[in-house]
Amino acid sequence: MQDALPCDAWHHYYHYQSSAQYLWLAEALYALGKPDEALTLYDRAIFQDHFNEEALKGKEGGARGKRRVPSYNKHPLFDLEFRSLIGELPDDATKPHDDGMSALLAGDTATALKFFEKALAAVPSHSNSFFGRGKSYFLKGDYAQAATDFAQAVRLSHIKHDAYHRTASAEHFARGAAFLKSGQLDLAVSDFTKALDLHRGNRHALAARANAYRLKGNEKLAEEDERRLTPLS
Repeated sequence: MQDALPCDAWHHYYHYQSSAQYLWLAEALYALGKPDEALTLYDRAIFQDHFNEEALKGKEGGARGKRRVPSYNKHPLFDLEFRSLIGELPDDATKPHDDGMSALLAGDTATALKFFEKALAAVPSHSNSFFGRGKSYFLKGDYAQAATDFAQAVRLSHIKHDAYHRTASAEHFARGAAFLKSGQLDLAVSDFTKALDLHRGNRHALAARANAYRLKGNEKLAEEDERRLTPLS
């Protein structure tokens, strides 16, 4: 059987992270009187997690107050937990970030801000700490600064998410190559296809799948993949 690779278990957490960040950004923009921009962000939150009920309600537009504090919680609040779920070790921002989150949950936004600032001083590209700092500003009513931090968190999360896609694509290609070498052509095609789903620019996977199709006697599909090789970058 073709069991799931370890990296496959991590993927949805990246989507939950981005969905949460888009949701909070949408709420900040709504609070700033920018409902059209907020609507776009609700759509992006839903794209990342089709079952984000708060984003779905935001898009539909129901009864709202001055602000709505999201409670969407599929993305772990604490960095230590999140990193363990995506197969990463803690970094220098993890401890101050988690201290900041504990303070935020206790309602102490001033202390939370200090810890998130410390986390970002340690790791300036720490998406979760921009997210946490944005939440702190949001709860203080500084929606403009919150929106700035949420947008930065989104940008940094997408960089990490894209890196995941490329790494996971390479792992599926490697297993596909092993299946191809052992003559398990259907399994090889399956892994090469998954590699391309994760990163459509994986030329090695596309060329290998064309070869596997040809060995299976499917010249039409082999030629289709070979035609795709030229324009891919």
